[in-house]
Amino acid sequence: MEFKKEDMREENPVDAAIELLKSGNYKKAKIKLGELRGKPAEFMRLYKYLTKGTKLEDVELKIKWIPAKVECTSCDWRGDPDIQQNNVRCPRCLSEVKILRGNEFQVVV
Repeated sequence: MEFKKEDMREENPVDAAIELLKSGNYKKAKIKLGELRGKPAEFMRLYKYLTKGTKLEDVELKIKWIPAKVECTSCDWRGDPDIQQNNVRCPRCLSEVKILRGNEFQVVV
């Protein structure tokens, strides 16, 4: 079974993963996590904290982290974004960018 970001109502990827995993008796899951949605270490730390003492505590998670890539809407620069406090801007001209990748969140069980 596969769940994608558009299937999720929760904004927080950890909360969304927990809600999905609660719906079945899963032993393992693969998580695709884009850079703009979170960091693997933070995801795992929060997941372990929130699932301690529950049936989800023993679910084996494998996280595939996807680095962000963007394209500037003004100067057409493409590359790694300048991410500061969840504000993604072009490092060349500081304009808004189009996200090419890095906003993914997917749970595959």
